[in-house]
Amino acid sequence: MKLSVFNRIFGITIVFFFIQFSVSAQELDINAVYQSAIKAYDSKNYNEASNQFSILINKVGFKIQNTGVYYNGACIYALNNQPKKALELLNHLVNDKLYSNYKHISRDGDLNSLHTSSQWDEIIDKVKTNLITLPERNRKTIKNRLSEAKKLLDNDNGSLWGENIWHTDFLIIDYDSNIYSLKPITGFKTTDSILFYSKIKNNELSFTNSVQEYKGKKYATILNNYLKGKSTTLIHELFHTLQFKHKEFNGNPVSYLDNYDARQWLRLEYQALRLTLQSISNNEDLEKIKLHLNDALIFRKLRQIKYKEHLKNELELETLEGLANYTGIKLSAIENKYEEAIHQINEREVAETYTRPFPYATGPAYGLVFDYLNIDWKKGLDVIYNFLEIYEAKIVKKEIVLSNTYILQAKERNNYERIHQEELSKKTRKEDLINFYTKMLIDSPTLSVTSIDEKYGRTYNMNGTISLDEDRTIFSSIKGTAKSKEDFGNFYIKDGKLGKTGILGTWIGDVLKFTFPLPKRIEGNKIIGDFYELEFNKGWEIVKINDKGSLEIRKMK
Repeated sequence: MKLSVFNRIFGITIVFFFIQFSVSAQELDINAVYQSAIKAYDSKNYNEASNQFSILINKVGFKIQNTGVYYNGACIYALNNQPKKALELLNHLVNDKLYSNYKHISRDGDLNSLHTSSQWDEIIDKVKTNLITLPERNRKTIKNRLSEAKKLLDNDNGSLWGENIWHTDFLIIDYDSNIYSLKPITGFKTTDSILFYSKIKNNELSFTNSVQEYKGKKYATILNNYLKGKSTTLIHELFHTLQFKHKEFNGNPVSYLDNYDARQWLRLEYQALRLTLQSISNNEDLEKIKLHLNDALIFRKLRQIKYKEHLKNELELETLEGLANYTGIKLSAIENKYEEAIHQINEREVAETYTRPFPYATGPAYGLVFDYLNIDWKKGLDVIYNFLEIYEAKIVKKEIVLSNTYILQAKERNNYERIHQEELSKKTRKEDLINFYTKMLIDSPTLSVTSIDEKYGRTYNMNGTISLDEDRTIFSSIKGTAKSKEDFGNFYIKDGKLGKTGILGTWIGDVLKFTFPLPKRIEGNKIIGDFYELEFNKGWEIVKINDKGSLEIRKMK
């Protein structure tokens, strides 16, 4: 059974199927190879999956940080009757990565063929040992990483934004349901009076990087596995806390960015930004750097003029997440921050949707470039940032002129023909997906429910979404968690994939309405669909709402 690979954004946990390791020129190609291996695995074509995974291993060896990648590889090799290769990966996991998920590995049918090997018992014994030592190792690692982040932020001491970003109103959440704090909280234990810890109850907190209420107080919550990465994520989340002391920001997806032409302009902007950052990293001529930067802003201006009615929403989301990602990278211990910004562009560019991920690429890129050009671009934390206006006011000191000749030259410099052909293909794919979901979730009878809490917990695959319009989004893989027993309950999608699974999320004011295909069966308060399960709380009921047979979960009167 393959394991998911996780990444993050503020407010919700986002699932990515993207390999995380040091940036290289082959990064996108390597990820494509991994995706090919997983696709073949899902199709039960284990020989092809093995061939693709072997290409991956030959290119990167054991440099990938996500242990889930190697676990998936072990499953592929075991299913393809290649025990030596499978055991090599598992030994790497248990000995070098201290893999400890005994419950998963001991029940995983994909690895059954390895059970007769003399090495299997040794591997399982090591997993058990790793599990026993995990809590203490976790506490030690967490303390070290928090200490590293505090040192970085104390060294900055507010010079970046005028205020020290460090504070202790945060909780670290681990997937074993342990939570950790640097402050003593009622009911918490400690072994050293430095780090305090406790076990959370089911659904007491969402497993998200966000701001949540716990025991009557708001905390920034950070998932333990996101403390890696030279303090970037922790600083990112602490910055959000500082942001919201100054201004509340809208973080809704920007629906037009999934339009064919908008994606094309944004990809051209990504390419120009990538060239800008590469030129800086390589200490190239300043005029060349400015040429690439001007290309990026030309493409941005063309896009934003056409979709000017969406500009406010776009800039607000970019201010929220773009500045946080910039700050996390800027103040982190990462040595080559320009390469990290390029990595962010690469990662967001391969996403199926651009409506939510884009600021994680643009924020760090423009922030670091503006810093390199030594311009005074920061205006505090209570304003909305517009990178195009900053460029026109601070660098060229005039409005950019959209010359047809220049646009053609800029397109040529930034791989327009390749991007154009790729986006034409994706346009057809999106149209097919919209037709599929329209039939399933709009034209057919459905089951719907509306949350009553605007902060209803959502964990979803950001790369597996489609925006139908400003208020409606398809989620192919999502978990919903009620933060109050007064809300309707919890649900999740099993093995979500675009074009196979999905529910519709519709914004109604500040809350979300979720629409599911009709269930296969209902067992008390449990609803089971072809690919989802939902459990609703006491005080809610299922009612028929139309002649088509649609159902709704409503709060009892």
